Amino acid sequence: MLERLRQSLALRLALQHALVFAVAAAGLFGVLYWLLAESLETREQSAVERRAEIYAAAYNLGGVPLVKRQIDAERTPEVRPYFVRIVNQDNTFVWVGAPPDWVETQVEQIPFGLFTWNVPTQTVRVPQNALRDYAIASHQLNDGRLLQVGRLTDSRAVLLAPLRRAFLVVGAAALAVSFAAGTFLAWRSTRPLRAVAETARRILATGDLAARVPDPRTRGELAALVTQLNTLLDRNADHVRVLRETLDNLAHDLRTPLTRLRGTAELALQGSGDPTEAKAALADCIDESDRLLHVLEALLDISAAEGGAMRLNRDRVDLRTLAERAVNLYQEVAEDRNIRVSCDLPSPVEAAVDSVRLGQAVNNLLDNALKYTPAGGSVAITVRAEPDAAVISIADNGPGIPPGEREAIFRRLYRVDSSRSQRGLGLGLSLVKAIVEAHGGKVLVAESAGGGAQFDVRVPRA
Repeated sequence: MLERLRQSLALRLALQHALVFAVAAAGLFGVLYWLLAESLETREQSAVERRAEIYAAAYNLGGVPLVKRQIDAERTPEVRPYFVRIVNQDNTFVWVGAPPDWVETQVEQIPFGLFTWNVPTQTVRVPQNALRDYAIASHQLNDGRLLQVGRLTDSRAVLLAPLRRAFLVVGAAALAVSFAAGTFLAWRSTRPLRAVAETARRILATGDLAARVPDPRTRGELAALVTQLNTLLDRNADHVRVLRETLDNLAHDLRTPLTRLRGTAELALQGSGDPTEAKAALADCIDESDRLLHVLEALLDISAAEGGAMRLNRDRVDLRTLAERAVNLYQEVAEDRNIRVSCDLPSPVEAAVDSVRLGQAVNNLLDNALKYTPAGGSVAITVRAEPDAAVISIADNGPGIPPGEREAIFRRLYRVDSSRSQRGLGLGLSLVKAIVEAHGGKVLVAESAGGGAQFDVRVPRA
């Protein structure tokens, strides 16, 4: 439990929030405290300096007597008196006026015969008190003398002590509340992350690829993260499902030629020694070997194209040439099946493509169209130019492809149920899609005008 709390992101965020709050509050209080102390000091000093200017003006007009009258006129019980001193240039005192609490009286007893004289002596001292500070200002007089004015003030440290105590109490309470609220909010905000971690643990522990992170029902970056993660898990599950289906289909498609290969070899070994039969068996073995090699080469080509590793030798090619080559290549097949192949090649359509690879894709599409078109049917191949793409369309009037399977037919080794009886590897359309996308294009499938299937190969013209 302690280890889990120490690793908790919510707790760390709350601690960091509390630390930032404490530093910011302390800094703000320090600035305010300094500004307040400076304001108090400036106010007291300004008052003493103004008083020094008033007494200096009075001295310049009427000397010490006018200064005394000015001080007496201002003396009230509510106003704290000022200390006033006039000093010669040689630092001798001309006159000193001090508040009563600044004057200390000491009595000196002087013996005189049978009597003792008490001689009082007065000394001016600045009161020493932890609760008091003092402010002093000086002003130069017209006759060269110096006027000094001072007054006791309240100690700023003592005056601001309640403020410091209040800050410590309130700051500690605010820090505790901030930490508690931060912990709660961080714990609540990081709930999607804990759900992600829990889902990941469940998938790792049980292998349940159907597990998903619960919807946080909020908006924000974490909610977007949960949505994207669930999308990623969905895609991974689809990839795993497709991989399993591919492996199953691959095992099935490879088992048949391998079984035939083994059976043919066994028959050849058990034969009567007739060279003709042995050669026929070897020829069958070569055919089955070629079929296996074709499957592996097609898988390698698809993987290379999907991984971006397929090398393309691009040239400016008129796509009509690719269509004509495909028609010429399969003309005999079409005639044998009594299928009419028509071409609509109105004008040159050039694009920067690898003529060998893209021609391979067109050949596969035409082979598929002929394979699934019934006798007496027709296949149409069209080449046209669009503003941003060059398009090769191959349409037939065969059984077509159900809408629910038009995306799946491009998966490796996938075949529509209605085509299971047809001999094939189930890799042709996967290779077509991989080659076209390697060119930066797309291959689309839809229903043709004759009710069959229409494949559109779209590649960039530039």
